[in-house]
Amino acid sequence: MILLLRFILVGLIIYLLVRSFARYFREEGESREVPEDKKHPDTKKISKNIGEYVDYEETDKK
Repeated sequence: MILLLRFILVGLIIYLLVRSFARYFREEGESREVPEDKKHPDTKKISKNIGEYVDYEETDKK
């Protein structure tokens, strides 16, 4: 029983290692450049209706 469990765990580790190396080498072959439709436009993401940022200032209360 222990031998079967050991065989399954070793097989799982080998499978995960082979899969990760295969993904790494497959992605390395593809171009790393982002396609045109996936690039973000140079527009602001915050609406002008939100307002402006004001720093928080703590006041002393006596």
